[in-house]
Amino acid sequence: MNLRRHILETATILLVAVAIALVSNTLASRERKLKLPGDYPNATTVGSSSKVNGEPAAAPAKPQGPVGTSVVLPPSKKSPVSSSPAAPAADRDLLARFPPHPDKPYVEIPGEDAARLHTAGVPFLDARRTSLFEDGHVAGARSVSVWESDVDEKVMALMGEQDGAKPLVLYCSGGDCEDSHLLAQKLWGAGFNDVLVYRDGFPDWVKRGGAVRRGAAP
Repeated sequence: MNLRRHILETATILLVAVAIALVSNTLASRERKLKLPGDYPNATTVGSSSKVNGEPAAAPAKPQGPVGTSVVLPPSKKSPVSSSPAAPAADRDLLARFPPHPDKPYVEIPGEDAARLHTAGVPFLDARRTSLFEDGHVAGARSVSVWESDVDEKVMALMGEQDGAKPLVLYCSGGDCEDSHLLAQKLWGAGFNDVLVYRDGFPDWVKRGGAVRRGAAP
């Protein structure tokens, strides 16, 4: 009898704890709210990551459409970046260097490639928290914080904007920050096959004199 009583008490405590957690999560702010599991076609598939210039694959890419305008900061001496959306032949050749890779979630790229891809009009996604995005982000980048509760909604929106023409570039704070890699895994699970991770992230972008915007708009 005592064992049965203890089991019932334990189950009751667990149910109450879960209920309290769900209520707390509902009332939490956007940046503190936990994500609930999403439903993605590649969610149960394990892929291998890649570094710079990984082996190409033949499947088509599924990226988002173009992003917004930019505000240019005074350029530094290190690889100034243009925010022009034009894509001449040289830029088309650049895009050809990053074919789809459906066998792995992402390919890492250095700042030089990120700058050229930005000039070519490739969409950028900022995986950091919204507060950091609003303090400053790559001009034209869209905020898709991997830690915030609306990340699945934003991924679904991206899925509805795919045009199959260009890859996606993801970034966070560089260094030990893994937010962009985690977002890449989520996008790959949703069917995006040409995700590029700017490994040195926003700090490197600023050092290069890249175009930067502040506030909530891209």
